[in-house]
Amino acid sequence: MKASLPERLRWTVYLAWHWRGQSRFPFRLESVIESAANRRVRRMIRYAYETVPYYREMMDRVKLRPGDIRNTADLARLPVIERIQLQQDPDYFRSTAIPHDQSLMTRSGGSTGAARTIWWDTAGMLQNAAHAERERSIIAGLVGRFVNYRETVIGSPLSSDLDIQAIYRNNLLLPSRSRVQYQHLSILDSPARNVDLMNEFKPDVIRTYGSYLGRLFSYVHLSGVRFSAPKVVFYDADELLESARRLISGSFGVAVMSAYQAVEAFKIGFECGEHRGFHLNRDLYPVRIVNGDNAEVPHGESGDVLVSNLVNRATVLLNYRLGDIAHMVPGKCPCGRTLPVLSFVEGRTDDWIALPSGELVHPQVIRTILVLEQSVTQYQVVQQDFHRFSVALVGGDDRTELMSRLRGRFAERFGPETELDVSFVNAIEPTGSGKIRPVRSLIRGASLTGIPVVPDSPREGKE
Repeated sequence: MKASLPERLRWTVYLAWHWRGQSRFPFRLESVIESAANRRVRRMIRYAYETVPYYREMMDRVKLRPGDIRNTADLARLPVIERIQLQQDPDYFRSTAIPHDQSLMTRSGGSTGAARTIWWDTAGMLQNAAHAERERSIIAGLVGRFVNYRETVIGSPLSSDLDIQAIYRNNLLLPSRSRVQYQHLSILDSPARNVDLMNEFKPDVIRTYGSYLGRLFSYVHLSGVRFSAPKVVFYDADELLESARRLISGSFGVAVMSAYQAVEAFKIGFECGEHRGFHLNRDLYPVRIVNGDNAEVPHGESGDVLVSNLVNRATVLLNYRLGDIAHMVPGKCPCGRTLPVLSFVEGRTDDWIALPSGELVHPQVIRTILVLEQSVTQYQVVQQDFHRFSVALVGGDDRTELMSRLRGRFAERFGPETELDVSFVNAIEPTGSGKIRPVRSLIRGASLTGIPVVPDSPREGKE
């Protein structure tokens, strides 16, 4: 339902206020960025203590006061929030200050089998639109114009993207010339159908999941079908294989960009033209990389990604474990942006490979085996038991030789008794959310990765 004219005017002014200077903010002095982050930390922790049950109870229990958390470094004093806690009791992390009719319920795709419910307030979603200018300025520069370009969004039916777009339309007064022209397609439809629809629309930008981009361009490449290629493709949510990235940028001459985001934290980071990883929006979503003891690790060392959302006031998540593995990239980025750089995501904590000895092997090991095969555009590896893996591949030249090479590499890494079932498919089937998990292990207990099992209820004393 559309807001009243005065409300729409108020929200439009609010968006304009937050939008100003966003494209240049990533180039500001590190001290300025850190000061902005610390101001948000102080405001959010005070708000969380006053309005969110979890923070009031937790901070009273560990004898913390809002004044004890003054900057991004102090966020490490808060306990880590595990995803299962949010899944089991989402209201525990929800602010009592935001009415139900002033927030949007979103849900994670549940690609790990554990969907989570997160509410976003209108102010947070409009800030998200403003903060998107940091990445959009890069995309628009590649397109060659900043207004009235065409963008095809290929999303999941479970995505909240259409709901968020409706909130923008219903709460803002924007001149039509300032809007991107959108085409919304379904990730569940075949590449053939979506190619036909895009040929009619002729997008400048395609935005979708990384795995679907690989499938889409592989289809166009192998079929030779006519395709009105965009100038830029932009992906998030899951992985685009390096071979698929080379196909898109090399064979089609299309710029490839990506972002790091989640339902729990919309705008964590974005890729720049140097392609070294993601520039982190540290002032909005400060990130920590930690080891199994939740201690921060040095730059260059991989660990769990913890994020604090300093934007959303409906569901408040500070020091939250996303379930991703990555590392901070040392040094300055040559692009001139001073925002720190996070590596591309190396895997998920719930996709580790289990060995009979009890050792857990990072899923990046699988990637290092398959990344050597440049003709493979998609893959999925499932560990059936300790010594047996099934591998589904899209593409692949000289398949007999390819299977022999893969069996040799798996045996070298996981032992000579390793069995490998290899199949060649037209596409990897996504989960219900449209994502593809490249690596899965069916050997898993409740705490495979060493993350402590959370009791049935995260609230103390709750029946």
